[in-house]
Amino acid sequence: MRNKDSSDGGENMLLQVRGLYKAFKGNQVLSDINFDVEKGEIVSLLGQSGAGKTTIIRCVTGLERPDRGSIAINGRFICQEQDGKMVYATKKELYNIRRDLGMVFQSYHLFPHMTVLKNVTLALTDVHKEPAAEAKKKAMDMLTSLGLADKAQSRPYELSGGQKQRVAIARSCVANPKLLCFDEPTAALDPKTTQEMTKIIKDLAAEGMGILIISHDIPFVKEVSGRVLTVENGKIKNL
Repeated sequence: MRNKDSSDGGENMLLQVRGLYKAFKGNQVLSDINFDVEKGEIVSLLGQSGAGKTTIIRCVTGLERPDRGSIAINGRFICQEQDGKMVYATKKELYNIRRDLGMVFQSYHLFPHMTVLKNVTLALTDVHKEPAAEAKKKAMDMLTSLGLADKAQSRPYELSGGQKQRVAIARSCVANPKLLCFDEPTAALDPKTTQEMTKIIKDLAAEGMGILIISHDIPFVKEVSGRVLTVENGKIKNL
């Protein structure tokens, strides 16, 4: 697949989604989805369960293949239409694209048998093949910045929901992605921890990271976001 630069985006554009359609077993889930995320911007997709926002983020992260449309991350295409046909990134191209992409899942997806430190360093050492000492330093710096240095040798079951969320953020940010996606980041958090999460996300954006959030938490989304898009019945609109 030819990963040419996206033609209508500038150097600040991290994510471009154009004309996205997706159906499952004949049921249309997404219809003509269009939006962008720039460097340092926080964009939220707000909608109820079943609206289509989870399918959007799964397409953006390459976990689902759209039926039509294009998705470009940092100028490189995950998918696009060429000569009336959908063309998808190869496995190698997708690996390189995902180096610019981080994902924080709603259920955190931490490995329960591993320490916090091992959870954070695993991708660096096993996927990116970084030396263990270098990976450990990066991980400890990240954990320190998130107030978790004292939890490095703890296991996930010893942590609160907010601490697990911060470990998941540390794991996603340690490889320095340009775009970070959050799936329902406040779903299991109390109001105080939600405020802490809001500050963390704003701080990441202030450092130049693009943030894409999917959520149904209206107060949180309005407080944290620079731009809010509503998703209803597989379609998107500005709020």
